[in-house]
Parts: sequence; structure tokens; C-alpha cells
Amino acid sequence: MVRFIGYHDPVMKNESNQHWDLIGDIHGQLEPLRRLLDELGYREEGGVIAHPAGRRLIFVGDLIDRGPASRGVLELVRRLADSGVALVVMGNHEYNFVAYHTEDEAGNKLRENTAEHTKQVSATLESFRGHEEEIPGWVAWMKALPFFLDLGDLRVVHAAWVPGDIAYLAGRTLLDRAFLIESARRGSPAWEAIERVLKGPELLMPDGLRVVDSGGKSREKMRARWWGGIVGLSWREISFPFIAGLPDGEAVLAGFDELLDYGPSEPPVFFGHYKLTHLPVAPQADNVASLDYGLGHGGAATAYRWSGERVITREHFVQVAPEARISSLKD
Repeated sequence: MVRFIGYHDPVMKNESNQHWDLIGDIHGQLEPLRRLLDELGYREEGGVIAHPAGRRLIFVGDLIDRGPASRGVLELVRRLADSGVALVVMGNHEYNFVAYHTEDEAGNKLRENTAEHTKQVSATLESFRGHEEEIPGWVAWMKALPFFLDLGDLRVVHAAWVPGDIAYLAGRTLLDRAFLIESARRGSPAWEAIERVLKGPELLMPDGLRVVDSGGKSREKMRARWWGGIVGLSWREISFPFIAGLPDGEAVLAGFDELLDYGPSEPPVFFGHYKLTHLPVAPQADNVASLDYGLGHGGAATAYRWSGERVITREHFVQVAPEARISSLKD
């Protein structure tokens, strides 16, 4: 039997003699999450949600924002975690929510409550309308989430498994107030590590190119893949997700090749974050797979049934469309 490890122990070794169902970004979409759990075979009996074969769940983060039911998603996921059925890693949206509600020594919010930042959390705040007194408790719960899980022969992270950053973050959580404050200081080691692990490594694009992201913001940096070796590849080949219009010339890595080194002999790693909306499900490499297929942006709720295999296969992905039948799971 696998023991349940709480959120204060983010590095977990040799714990993967367990069949896991890994679930991608939910972003406040409660009913698709329920239907995905249905599809995976989880059933409710006597008020307890469990899998008849004893399988367990891992959520890759970004439970909140965008969708209309962040509060309901949090309640369901925490219910699963508290009963020992699920583990959860932190996403960048959980980190931002914590920083939005936390003050530094001078009384300034770690994430300034600007109109833009408030808009980003507005759906989550709206889901707590009439229950605002619950928010501090949820902020405390999010602070305790691990930045990654290492189960020995299975790994989970929200955006990128960058070895140096993973080593730096091992054993740390946002419950450490000094570390939390440091992590909000742009350019600090804590800020750099969390940026890459929760948001993904980025490279300055060549020749002044810019790209407009899904939120309409113009960006001069591109997200780069962090697996399989990137030395000698073109800008187009290392962009992830793919960006049209990048040149074929060899990418200037500026030392990133020393950071991004997830090789083919490493254990399987699952992540979310990158919103591969409307793309067919498939691993990015034999041992690397995203589980974010744009739920909340017209894409499907996505999971992967992992049963100890070293090679990730398409057949083990599970998806449910954003609109379909009502789940049998209760509130």
C-alpha cells in the first residue's frame, strides 16, 4: 500500500508502486472535471469518491481562474486529497493567487492588485461571492502545495522539469514566509526557479519578433521546450507550443542549454500549462507529456492513465469534451 504523503513533503521517492491517473489544468471547470473522473472510473459511495481498483489521482496544478466554478473545483480536489485519493502540485495560477493576497513587510501586495492582475483572478473571486471569508483558508492551503512530485519512476510538475530549479525548490514551500516574499522579487534565485518550473523557460525571440499570447498581450520572449536536447536546433524547432513565423536559423541559447536537460533516460514526467488547444493528444517524447489541451478555451479535459510504463503512449490518454452528459458525482 502506498502511504499518503502530505504537502509538507514535496519530494517523494520510490512511491510509484501505484497506478496513477494524472489530470491536466482544470481552470474552474467543475462539470468537465466530474465527467472526467466518471470516465476514469471513479465512483462515489457512502460520501467517498474512489476508484474500485484502488487507482489514485495527481493534479498538475492550475485548478482555478477562467472558469465559473473555481470554488467548487477546489472543494472537490481538496476532498479527494484529504481522503488520500489525490495529490496536487502547484500551478502558476495558484502561486499568483497566493501572491495577490499576501503582503510583504511594508504592507505591499506581493502581486500588485492592478486592474490586469485583478482581471486574471476575477473569475475565482466571483466564485467566492458570498463566501469571501473562506479565501484566507484557501490561500493557506495553496501555500502548502508542492512545486513538483518525484515518485521515483514518475514525475509531475506544472510547467517544466528544470533539474537545477527542481533541486533548488526541493523541500521548500510557500509556507516559509521569507521564501515566499523572496520568490516575488524579480531576478532573485527563488523568482527565477519558480518562473521556470511553474511558467516554463523563455528565450528572447530573434530579430525583434513578437508574439501575441492567448490573453492578447504582445510578448518578446518565446516558450522553449526543455526536453530532448536543444543544441543546434532552430528557433522553430525549440519553440513550444509551436510558433509560426520563427526563422530556421540556429537558436541562440544564451546558456539555456545548460539548464534544459531532460533526457530520454529520465523517468516519465507529466505537466500542464501550455494549452495545446485542439491538438491531438500525444506525448512530446517517449517520457514527456503535457496534459493541458485547453479546457476552458474550447479544448477537452485531459488525463493520462499511468500504470508503471516507461514509455508514454497515446492509448492511455483520456479526454472528455467540454460539453456532454452530466456527471453522476455529487457536489
